[in-house]
Amino acid sequence: MKHTLFPWERAVRFDRGVLVGEVEPGQHKLPRHVVLHRVDMRPRSLTPAAQDVPTSDGVLVRVTVVVRWAVASATTFVVASARPEDELYTAVQLALRSAVVTRAHSAVDPEREAVAAEVLAAVSARAAELGVVVSEVAVRDVVMPGELRRAALAELVAAAEGRAALERARGETAALRSLLNAARLAEEHPALLELRALQSASTVVVDRPARKS
Repeated sequence: MKHTLFPWERAVRFDRGVLVGEVEPGQHKLPRHVVLHRVDMRPRSLTPAAQDVPTSDGVLVRVTVVVRWAVASATTFVVASARPEDELYTAVQLALRSAVVTRAHSAVDPEREAVAAEVLAAVSARAAELGVVVSEVAVRDVVMPGELRRAALAELVAAAEGRAALERARGETAALRSLLNAARLAEEHPALLELRALQSASTVVVDRPARKS
C-alpha cells in the first residue's frame, strides 16, 4: 500500500499496534497492516479564549495571548496525549493566570512583555512533554472592567479640559499684558494719544469740480 508524505509532514508508524518509529517525507510502499499517524510539523498559532483573571488587588482583568508553537517530536506528539493541542491550551491558560494573579491591575498592561515571558517559561516544560516547542508568547489584549475604563476616560477628558482652560488663561494674560504695556506707553508719551486721536478722526475730502450747465 502506497503512502505519500509531504515535506512538512512526518508519520508515526505502528505495525499491528506496535510503535515502530517515524516515517520521513516521500512515497512509501508499506504492508496493509501498517498504520501511519500523520503529523503536520509546520509552525502554527494558538489563541486561547480571553479569560477574566483576578489581579492581586482583586480586579478582574480580561487578558488574551497568542502562542506560536510547532511539533518537535512527531512520536511524542502522537503518543503522549490523545489531544495534545487541548493540553497545550490548558497549560497556557493556567500559566497566564499565574502570571496575572501576582500583579496589580494597573501593572498588567504596562508589563505585557514580562507576563508573556513568564507564560513562555511556565509552559515550556509541559510543551516538551507533549512533543511541542513553544517559540513565542505575546499578550494581545488587556481589557479592564467597564467601571475602570469609564474612570480612565473621565480622567482623560478632565485633563483635556484643564489644558484648554490653561490655554485660555494664557491668552487672557497675554491680552492684559498688552493693554498694560499700551497704558504705560501712553502715560510716558502723552503725545501718542493725540496722534492716535488725529489718525482716528482724520478724513480725506475731495472737491469735485462744478458741472457746467
